[in-house]
Amino acid sequence: MAHVLQTERLLLRPWSADDVALLSALSSIPHVTRYISDGRTWSALKAIAVSDATVKHWQQHGFGWRVISQLSSGDDIGLLALNLMGEGTPGLSPDEYEIGWWLSPAHWGHGYSTEAALAVASDAFTALGATELTARIHPDNHASLAVAGHLGMEFAFNTVAPPGVPVSVYRLESAPEPLSRAIAGPA
Repeated sequence: MAHVLQTERLLLRPWSADDVALLSALSSIPHVTRYISDGRTWSALKAIAVSDATVKHWQQHGFGWRVISQLSSGDDIGLLALNLMGEGTPGLSPDEYEIGWWLSPAHWGHGYSTEAALAVASDAFTALGATELTARIHPDNHASLAVAGHLGMEFAFNTVAPPGVPVSVYRLESAPEPLSRAIAGPA
């Protein structure tokens, strides 16, 4: 059963079909997508297709992407992705748990990605029984590398992800501290 996560400053609710506008807005910002896939912004149709796949992932697996909302304003400021890796990245199994984060540039530099990632990672280890989380991060994406470091993720290896872009693989093999930052609540 999908549940909402809450931290000191954020609400992390399960992704729904209604959240396609957030994905469309984020994926149209060049600074957000420059380290995602081929680095290009997305069309509205691609955002719809990815959002639909994200909803389907929740339905099939009981976990997935979450919208990051500020508690103080109620504004949706980004997303925290948790999904199965899928096919296509050498050295990675399709059934590995993958974590990632996208945040509106207006909210960069305030620790929101780290706060959200700590909550979702903690939940993945406790509620889902994950034994490890993996992140594929472009080697030039210093902000995401910093978030991975704050989570306690360690560099594993370099590889190439679809559609042929270099990524550094980082892994987390135990729940991050402090677990108390993630508070699970009813949906």
